[in-house]
Amino acid sequence: MALQIVAVPYRYDEPRDGLGRGPDALLRAGLARRLKAAGIAVGEPVESYLPDEERVAGPVAVNIGRLGSHTAEKVAAARAGGDPVLVLAGDDTSAVGVISGLQRAHGVAAPIGLIWLDAHGDFNTPETTYSGILAGMPVAILAGLAGPLWRDAAGLQAPLSTDRILIAGVRELDKQEESLLRSTDVRVLTADQVRAGDDFARAVDRLASQTELLALHIDLDLLDPSLVPSASTPSRHGLTIAQAAGLIRTVVATGKTAVVTIAGLNPGAGERGNRSVATTLSLLETSLPAWSAAKEEADAGA
Repeated sequence: MALQIVAVPYRYDEPRDGLGRGPDALLRAGLARRLKAAGIAVGEPVESYLPDEERVAGPVAVNIGRLGSHTAEKVAAARAGGDPVLVLAGDDTSAVGVISGLQRAHGVAAPIGLIWLDAHGDFNTPETTYSGILAGMPVAILAGLAGPLWRDAAGLQAPLSTDRILIAGVRELDKQEESLLRSTDVRVLTADQVRAGDDFARAVDRLASQTELLALHIDLDLLDPSLVPSASTPSRHGLTIAQAAGLIRTVVATGKTAVVTIAGLNPGAGERGNRSVATTLSLLETSLPAWSAAKEEADAGA
């Protein structure tokens, strides 16, 4: 087994802009080397990109979707070899392409579960959003509640069933977003619930029992702003590195995790950006070895 790294260095459809610089910052800081030192075999990183000739002058969401189709190609290629995939994404919009890639590799009927670790629900639609921010919509897009042009451009063949979605670490939900969530079967756990007991572990066990594959998405605003001080969407009272790493280890210990995505790293703002990069490296190198161990155990028992 070798962990395959797919970099998506974009903020929306803009390459290496703002959060889009995060993937390069992690690679330059020695992420692959540090993961190897932690005992993980790592393949040569590949990059997803949107060719200029594929861009449209219309909705940005279509360009995001077309970028996502290239991400899907990279994810599917890695999964064809049975390898786990670490996606280094600029922002949360990359998630649609990631799930599209799992469907390409494993079939549209494959029962895929999504675990979304984030301070926000990212479950808005154009009808519920106050801000209009597309990065606040990808989970609703994946659930098929909005964004048909986005989904089609990304090659997403079928939406995810809402009873296979778990959102955890939440500290901020828009009022209409919360109402929409309550109308679905999405399981939502706040940061306080995650910290307080075994609710998260039980929810993960339940989801793993209903699915063949899990996709884990981590937005770095899950963490307390003191740890990621350059975050573009900071939210107070976030998790510590140890707490977040514990959640990641709980997910990957199921042996069903096909892909882990890390998003939301802003490497700018001088020392604040440096601090955010260091935090992200620490989070990954303390949690991902458990993924490698679980994969090896699953392969041995197959």
